[in-house]
Amino acid sequence: MKGQKASIKIGSYTLAMRGCELLRQNGISCEMRKLSDPSGRYGCIYSIIVDQDRLWSAEKLLRSSGIMVLP
Repeated sequence: MKGQKASIKIGSYTLAMRGCELLRQNGISCEMRKLSDPSGRYGCIYSIIVDQDRLWSAEKLLRSSGIMVLP
């Protein structure tokens, strides 16, 4: 569906910035948001927001570049 957004969780600000830059370089629009982690398990969590139809390719690109995607 057009306009639907998906969230990719990343464990640090630096990795989220690098990830978003990488996605943009590969033609995937994105934005970053800070999320709260009520469990305290991951500390600071940042979310990279992408179009739903680009989620799979965005996650694949991030992982293949060594950027850990949180569950």
